[in-house]
Amino acid sequence: PAAGMGYRMKSYGPKALIKVNQKQTLIERQIKILRKSYPLSEIFVVIGFEYEKIISALAKHSVKFIFNPIHEQTNVLYSIGLAIMAASYPEVLIVYGDLVFNQYAIKNLRGSSKVVVDTNNFFKKEEVGVVLSHNNYVTNMSFGIDTKWAQIAYLSGKELNLFKNISTKKECCHWFGYEGLNYVIENGGRIECYRHKLMKIFEIDAARDLEKFYKSG
Repeated sequence: PAAGMGYRMKSYGPKALIKVNQKQTLIERQIKILRKSYPLSEIFVVIGFEYEKIISALAKHSVKFIFNPIHEQTNVLYSIGLAIMAASYPEVLIVYGDLVFNQYAIKNLRGSSKVVVDTNNFFKKEEVGVVLSHNNYVTNMSFGIDTKWAQIAYLSGKELNLFKNISTKKECCHWFGYEGLNYVIENGGRIECYRHKLMKIFEIDAARDLEKFYKSG
C-alpha cells in the first residue's frame, strides 16, 4: 500500500518516493529486496495520492498498479484489500509502502500466516504492538503494547480468506491494517510471530527517521 498522503511530509510528495540514497527511492529499495527474497513473486503497488509520480518512477520495475479512487476517504486496510482482490493468489505478503528494511525482515516467511515483529526497538512507542501467547501466536494487536508490529504480514489459507472477506467491506473502509488482522484472529485465524535478530526496519514518517536509518548502517 502506497496510496495515502504522509501528512508530516506532504510537501515532499508520496512518501514511497523519498530518496534513501543517491540511486534509489524508498519503494525501489523495497522492490529490490522483495525480488531478491521472492524472485517468482508478483508485486502490486496500491496508489492514490499523486499516483502519476509513482507510476512514472516505477515504469521500469515490472510492477502492477492498483488505483484506490477513494484513498482520501478510506484507510490502509481498504487499499490492501483492493490489491488482494486483484491478485487472487493463495498467499500474500503485505508490506507497507513507507518502510525501509533489510532482507532479514522478510526472509523465510512462506508457510503459515505470520506477522513480523520488531525486537530491536526500531519502531516508536506510539505504534501498534502485539500480544503473544506462550506458543508464539498473536492474540491481539493494539496501541500501548511494547512489542511492536513491523507492518509486514504474510497471509495464506484460512487467514488470507478471512482478511480478504473483511478488507473491502464498506463498513470497514476506515480500518487500519492491524484491525483487519485482529478480525482474522477473533474469527479463528492463527497468526505466528516472526522475528529475526539481524532484522533492521524503520517506518519513515519524518526526515529524522531517515537519519536513524542512515546511522543504523
